Amino acid sequence: MTQNTLVQRGGRSRKPAVMFLLSLLLGGVAVFYSKHYIEERVSFYRAQLEKTEPMAEVIVPSRALLRGEVLRKQDLQIRDIPAQYVDTNSIPLDKLDSALGQVIDFDVDRGAALLWAHLEGGMTPTFSGRLSEGLRAMTVRVDEINSISGFLQPTDRVDLLMTYGQGKSQSIVPLIEQLEVIATGTQTLVDKKELTGRRQFTTITVQVTPHQSQKLTLAQEIGKLTATLRHPDDEAPLVSGEMTIAELLGDVVVPDTVEVKRARPSRAQTPRPPSIEYIIGGS
Repeated sequence: MTQNTLVQRGGRSRKPAVMFLLSLLLGGVAVFYSKHYIEERVSFYRAQLEKTEPMAEVIVPSRALLRGEVLRKQDLQIRDIPAQYVDTNSIPLDKLDSALGQVIDFDVDRGAALLWAHLEGGMTPTFSGRLSEGLRAMTVRVDEINSISGFLQPTDRVDLLMTYGQGKSQSIVPLIEQLEVIATGTQTLVDKKELTGRRQFTTITVQVTPHQSQKLTLAQEIGKLTATLRHPDDEAPLVSGEMTIAELLGDVVVPDTVEVKRARPSRAQTPRPPSIEYIIGGS
């Protein structure tokens, strides 16, 4: 066996050993940095847990609550959250009994803090808390007809019609449908004691989108608004199209004045005035 053959065999035998040592070295480096990273994360989370931040108890639904449901104790639970995040409108534990049995006025997600504004008869600190997200409150002046003789109540839904023009060119068009009334005058809750009696108010406040608020503002400038009351379960669309006076009267044109001609009596029927007959001459 030649010397070159021995050298080649010796080189081949050392190569696996070098690769093995290199793998051990890289593995050791990886373990070191992995351990270091894990220790850093553990220290970070431990520091977060050791922070002393004041906490407060809030009442939250244990399931999603839908509008129209009655608030029950079995659907609620208590959750601790940082005191700085507690809403001033939250229902405190010592006032829970007065909230139970009330009707939910807005959908509430599971785990969200329960607020007075979520309840139909709740103590809402601000009127804006009753507005649905993305909607605006707009006040409209009303008269005896538009107030439905004083029987209109908050939570009712109305359709608005607009009358514009003068004389024979007067027309009426549907403007906005299914607007929710959130206040009649200064009343924001249904007064069950006066459901059978008439109330007097000169304004109603409705929930509108920003675009509807523009239409309503312009409509009040150019015409007169009339509100029609809807049944709570009525979802039918408002009848579209404009109605004119001609359509109202069945396309019959009514003249402004009617000229009456009196018939003259005939000559035969005209009585002759009394006269004296003279006889001149004779035979």
